[in-house]
Formats: sequence, structure tokens, C-alpha cells
Amino acid sequence: MQRRWAAIYLAFFLVMAASAYSVMAVAEEPAMDIEGDTYQQGDTLEAEGTTYTVAEVGDGEGTVEYNTTETQQTEFANNSVVEYGGGEYNVTVESAEEPDSFTLTEEFDVESILQNDSQVDNQTYEREDGTEFVRYKDGSTEPLDEYLPEPNQEQFSTGDSIEHDGTTKTVDSVSASGAVLTWEETTTVSIGMEEGDVVEIGGTEYVATFPDDSTVLLSTDIEGYEQVSENREYFDKRISGLNYVILFSLGAGFLLAATALMPRRE
Repeated sequence: MQRRWAAIYLAFFLVMAASAYSVMAVAEEPAMDIEGDTYQQGDTLEAEGTTYTVAEVGDGEGTVEYNTTETQQTEFANNSVVEYGGGEYNVTVESAEEPDSFTLTEEFDVESILQNDSQVDNQTYEREDGTEFVRYKDGSTEPLDEYLPEPNQEQFSTGDSIEHDGTTKTVDSVSASGAVLTWEETTTVSIGMEEGDVVEIGGTEYVATFPDDSTVLLSTDIEGYEQVSENREYFDKRISGLNYVILFSLGAGFLLAATALMPRRE
């Protein structure tokens, strides 16, 4: 009698497991059927006069890149030393109530020049009146300003172009404190995307989804994507529940069968 009831319950649990499995077999996950344009690596799209390039797509993520040009600026402070033309130059702003120009005067590495001249000492000296001079090996002297070669000088005014740090820059303004240089610089901006991310391209918001490992779909139907995502989450919960039914039914059936087949003590 005990085994008969065990067989009945075992059949019941097997039917439950089979039923749950049959439901899982025919169930289909809601499709991501929102409208949008698909792109692969290297594809471009135009928005607000800007070209966007899909730089990378794979493993459920991607990157869109675009170039932007921004105005940069730097300042040559008055009486400062700046790098120019492969050397160092002193900045001198025009002495005027409203200056509009400045002069770059070459600065010399006095120490290196003296060390490379075997006819003079390797250092400079200073007279009582503050004049700096060099001393020759024969005992004669010469003011440092006269000993050094004529420095290179270049003058620039507002609106002039100047080559500095490998870039052509424009003298934007000049004041008593210094000169402001401006130039245009193009930089690449990257927009990262993952499944479900909302990104802004050309002022429009798109939701990103990945139909396969090499394709990204960009859609403006953000609400539609959210609805499908909710449906998929509901679907996954139900499939998970069916899995638990199968595991519980098989486990309970195995336990009943094992208990019913245990030897009885007479």
C-alpha cells in the first residue's frame, strides 16, 4: 500500500515537472522590436552638422566618436621667459598707455657660452656699479652685454600669427600684463554605450540596444525599449519559477521513490 501511494505521488510530481518543461519549451522571450537605425563598426551618422563614427561594437557595448573644435589660449606674461623657436625668449610688452604689441628678445645661456670659450673664465664678475663683465685669460675684461652676440628680436602685434609649441597661434590681445595667444584645437570625444544606455547625439536622445555582437541599434523610442525590458523581466521571472517547479518536482519524486524502496522491518 505504501509503495502504491508513493507511485501515485511520484507520477504526480513527474507530470508537474513535464508540464513545467513543456511550457518552457514553447515560451518565447519578448522580442526587442523597437524601431531605429542599425550601425556596425566604422559606420557614420550625421546630426546637427556633425559626423559621428561608430568606433567600436562588441560584447554588448560600443563607442561613438566625433570631433569638436575648441578655442584654446595661453598667455605670455610681461617680463617672463617663454620657449620660442627652439630657444628661450624674454617677453617685453610695448611701453604705452594702451599697448598692442610685444617683443621677444633672445635669452642666452651665459654659463654654456663661457664654458665653450677657452679665452675667458667660466664665470662672470660684477663691478661696484653693478655692471656684469667677463674676464679674459690675459687679464682684460669686457662688459657681458658687449661680449654676448646681438640677440635675436621679433615683434608681434594684435592679430599677428606666431609659431609656438608646434602650433600656429594668433595674438588675440595685448595689455600691460602680457599678451594672450589663441588657437583652434580639434579633439576627439568618445561616447560609450552599453545595453539600455540613453545617449545624446546631436541634441537627440537615443537608447542603445545590441541585436548581435557586431551591431548596435539606436532608437528614439525610449519608452518602447523600457516596456519591452519590463516584459522581458517578467518573462525571466516566470521562467525562473518554472525551473524551480521542475527542480522541486524531480527532487520530491526522487525522495519519495527512495523512501518507498527502503526495506521494511518485519
